[in-house]
Amino acid sequence: MIAGKIFYRGEFVEAGIEVENGRIKKIGKLVESKRVKGVILPAGIDVHVHLRDFAEKRKETIETGTLSALHGGICLVVDQPNTKPPVDNTKTYFQRMEKAEKSAYVDYSLNLALTNSNHEKLGEIIRKISKKYFIPAVGEVFIQHDSEDLQINYETLQKVYGRFEGVVFTVHAEDPAYVAKGTPNFVFRRREAEVLAVEKLVEIGNFHFCHISTRDSAKEIINSNSTFEVTPHHMLLSVDDYGRLGKLINVNPPLREKEDVEWLFRNFHRIDILASDHAPHTLEDKEMGASGFPGVETMYPLFINLALKGYISFKSLVEKIASNPARIFGFKGYGEIEVGNFANFAVFDFKNVTEIRAEDLHSKCGWTPFEGFEAIFPEKVYLRGREVLENGVKAGNVLKHSVNIM
Repeated sequence: MIAGKIFYRGEFVEAGIEVENGRIKKIGKLVESKRVKGVILPAGIDVHVHLRDFAEKRKETIETGTLSALHGGICLVVDQPNTKPPVDNTKTYFQRMEKAEKSAYVDYSLNLALTNSNHEKLGEIIRKISKKYFIPAVGEVFIQHDSEDLQINYETLQKVYGRFEGVVFTVHAEDPAYVAKGTPNFVFRRREAEVLAVEKLVEIGNFHFCHISTRDSAKEIINSNSTFEVTPHHMLLSVDDYGRLGKLINVNPPLREKEDVEWLFRNFHRIDILASDHAPHTLEDKEMGASGFPGVETMYPLFINLALKGYISFKSLVEKIASNPARIFGFKGYGEIEVGNFANFAVFDFKNVTEIRAEDLHSKCGWTPFEGFEAIFPEKVYLRGREVLENGVKAGNVLKHSVNIM
């Protein structure tokens, strides 16, 4: 199918890839295939996106969000359920998955919300949904949230966690005692909120922690049996960007001081997953203090450039953006380039370093916190062996189906 310099089992090798029925059949130097310009890496998995839609479709939709993912070299997204209305019941879950089947440009998967309204009947809801769809996780579970129904206390989470062996729970770890509203939101005691929540939660059980942003909480998780993700903005931006970003600055958890940012970036090899926490808001919403950054399209390109410059290794990047997400969340057939896996590839030309411009991106929100940053966007993207993006031009609504791993 394709040949060239492939990232295979931790290193770049010259080889061809033979594909059959959307999966990799053979990898080797003797496999005759069409040679591509650039290097072939596994397409990424973004396990943390908020694609809005429903009542917030003016900010983003499944269609525009997955189009952004495609242009960022992502083959699979995991959407979060704190939508309006939240995805905390069978009817709403099916409704959203059916919407994705009609409009998604990449594989789409959806977490189930844990709310104060549904926690007593969570098992029944999971059983009904699982007959048709694969649920990657319950979460992100909010220890702190503006909605009383979405804010889950430690006791409730402990009780629910104990009932579901084998279910992945993803947690937004901020203790409500230290969270206050305001702009910019990093001036409040939000650092303590994360550290305290993580300390309490690792005593309760093994969770996957969303968007960890401080070195203290990261160290706590590393010394436990839990896993965690870190976003590009918590490794590349800090409170010092306030002068540049102004009212765009708010994000949950907030940007941190440089000491935390630099520690997380230096320890990139120790994190489990790189995830965007793509949370788009319109510029008008940001002016009013809304928290969240878009990022699904820029995540992989930013870190390809950083790997090319030697700040991180390609081996580590592939682990964080492909291998580990597939392993931790149980996405069979995804991850690294390997025989038996889906033929999901992103081809990058290392000579094509560009500056990120919001006007070139595909999110409906129309802005980015990484304006002017250097990145390398994919030249081609293949999903299940089919070329769906070439020179930045998509080949229509390419998959129109949702992830359904039984």
